[in-house]
Amino acid sequence: MPKNNKKSHARISYMPLVEPNPNPDSSVDREKWLREAAEGFVSPSRTNKEYYQVILKTLWPKGHGIPGPLVEEAKLRRAIDEYRGKPYVDTFRRVRELQGEEGFLGIVKGGNKYQLIHTTISSKRILRIHLKDSEWNAVLSRYQWKCAVCGRSPRDKRFQQDHKIPRLRGGGDDLDNWQPLCDECNNFKSTACRDCQLNCGQCSWAYPEKYKPFHIPGDLIQRLRAYAERIHKDPNEIVISLIENELEKEKVHKEDE
Repeated sequence: MPKNNKKSHARISYMPLVEPNPNPDSSVDREKWLREAAEGFVSPSRTNKEYYQVILKTLWPKGHGIPGPLVEEAKLRRAIDEYRGKPYVDTFRRVRELQGEEGFLGIVKGGNKYQLIHTTISSKRILRIHLKDSEWNAVLSRYQWKCAVCGRSPRDKRFQQDHKIPRLRGGGDDLDNWQPLCDECNNFKSTACRDCQLNCGQCSWAYPEKYKPFHIPGDLIQRLRAYAERIHKDPNEIVISLIENELEKEKVHKEDE
């Protein structure tokens, strides 16, 4: 079985892509490595384990060495779709699970391409959990049974149990770190979180109640851009200045009361 690697996820997951080795690697038996890797999967889902194998085989095709080839996102998605016989929307969630819970830190990403740069497998992470019904109902009640981001109430589909701050970024399993997301927002968040290094504590996906973007009508945006161009200013600076002026007026008003 491949040796465990104690290096942290943060040090390896963002390593750059490297020059592929097109020649078979005699030091590692591909078939044996794939078989032992599959035997060590910790996911409780049989289907996910099958998808993991498809992903690994695509990242390390027969007749190729390690580092593996640069594999475009579309090729990974197509491999899962062909295996299933129909489209699949969570291909890259399965990739992140391989990198995270399953410990395949040799899977790296650059732009829209993935690569398996080494075959060492790290120690397994804590399995993804699901809340008990009573705990999940408490979370749903806190958000008034609506999606935390878009505010919709799915009629035919259940909410997704989402960690506000992903566990790979230090988020815990306490109830304050859970929120309900509809399928669409959950997929959007997964895409936004991919390779993101910004502060989760100020993210509109993690804390939509605090940082959810404001919606400005399109005609106002066009007028603002035209005005900013005429006076040779950044439209963002104009918006910030207007907001600061309004807040200062409120502050003065409260002081005078």
